[in-house]
Amino acid sequence: MGGFDSNTNQVVICQNNAVTQAMQCRTLLHELIHAFDKCRAHVDFSNIHHLACTEIRAAAFTKCSLMSKLVNGYTNHEECTRAVAEKAICTVRNVTEEEARQAVSEVFTRCYNDTEPFGRHFKHLRIDPRNCLSENEKYGYTKSFSHIKDRRKEEEPKE
Repeated sequence: MGGFDSNTNQVVICQNNAVTQAMQCRTLLHELIHAFDKCRAHVDFSNIHHLACTEIRAAAFTKCSLMSKLVNGYTNHEECTRAVAEKAICTVRNVTEEEARQAVSEVFTRCYNDTEPFGRHFKHLRIDPRNCLSENEKYGYTKSFSHIKDRRKEEEPKE
C-alpha cells in the first residue's frame, strides 16, 4: 500500500490500494517507522538483518491488531509480527521464505522489544495510541507532548 524510499527520504502511499483514511494512516505510520529507523539507527536497507529489524518494528505497531490476529489465525502478537515481517522481506527483497524467516529469527527479540518512539506496543483501539503519548514520562521522556497544545493557546491573539 505504500513504501519508504530511503534514497530520497520520501514516503509514498498508493491511493488505489489505501482507499480509506484508516488504511492511509496505518500505511503512513508503517512507513514513518522505517524513516525513523533510518534516522535513529542508521538502517541499511540492503542489509537483510537491518531490513528484518525495521519490518518487525513496523509490523508490531501497525499490522498486528486483534482483528488481524483473529482473521489470520495467529495465536499472539509476536507470531503475527514475525509472519508479517517475513512476508514484507520476501516482497521487498528477492529472498526465499527460509532466508526471511532466519533473518527475522536472528533479530526478533531485540527489535520487537525496541518500542521507540512510542515507549510500548499499543493496543489497536482508537484511544490507546493517544494514551501512549501521554505516558511518555514513564518511559524516560522528560517532556510530554501536551506542552505543544498549551503553547499554541498562549500564542493566540487576545481580543
